[in-house]
Amino acid sequence: MKSTFLKLGLLAAVVVGMVSCNDSVENDDEAKIVENEQQIEKYLADSSITATRDSSGLYYVVKKSNPTGAKPKTQEAVTINFNAYLLNGTKIWSSENADKYPFMRPYGLGFFLGGVERGLNLIRTGESATFYMPFYLAFGSFAYDKIPAYSVIKMNVEFVSSRTEVKQIDDFIQQKQFPVSERSTDNLVIVRTNTVTGDTIGSGKVVSIAYKGKLLTGEVFDKGEKPLSFTTGRNEVIPGFDRAIRKMRKGEKATIIFPSTLGYGKNGAKDGYGNYVIYPYSPLQFDVEVQ
Repeated sequence: MKSTFLKLGLLAAVVVGMVSCNDSVENDDEAKIVENEQQIEKYLADSSITATRDSSGLYYVVKKSNPTGAKPKTQEAVTINFNAYLLNGTKIWSSENADKYPFMRPYGLGFFLGGVERGLNLIRTGESATFYMPFYLAFGSFAYDKIPAYSVIKMNVEFVSSRTEVKQIDDFIQQKQFPVSERSTDNLVIVRTNTVTGDTIGSGKVVSIAYKGKLLTGEVFDKGEKPLSFTTGRNEVIPGFDRAIRKMRKGEKATIIFPSTLGYGKNGAKDGYGNYVIYPYSPLQFDVEVQ
């Protein structure tokens, strides 16, 4: 589907290992690993904090326990609240944003910092923890904005949820209290907002569709500034969109919802700057009108 994507902000790269181009860089990295560990241990001792050290070098402290919570699974959408700091107390990153959209990413695919991915596997949904991450589990060996190179990062994390796509769709429908008009076995959902009689569009018809594309968080990824014209049943748009429109009638309005298997799948979609606007394995919603 052709679309105009909104540019996203910071996408932190996962640093899970350091590749050296010469011996001096490798030696410097090794020295910084030792230095980072000393910095973390000094900080913990000075603050009278008892932390657990993971085999990766991640230190963590569970602040709130929930033994019945779930562990994250690869490809599930993990939602976290967090605030990240340098050890000197400088706040460098937060899940808080002006529009109040939750910070949600597919788990196990490299969309969290390496230390966060590791840490989330050590706790459960409903739990909170503080992670102390050496540079190779955080932002790496390069300076970034107000983050100096080789920085230890302290991150306070609340593990809100880990959900399959079907669970996300079910929760979304319940939250919005949508009266579902149709739902297929592969979870294409149509919620009609007006009543129109007559034949459905079907296949092989040229249509003009006013639309707005959103993630289930409410974030708009495609404004649909002008109607989209295409021929149904010709693979000109993503499958979920095409199939839903074929089930609708001229003049009808609806919210359509479908999983990534009918959308952008395992690849997601990026804007012109290379930033993800639709992460892999993301269900989508579209507000549509058949004109």
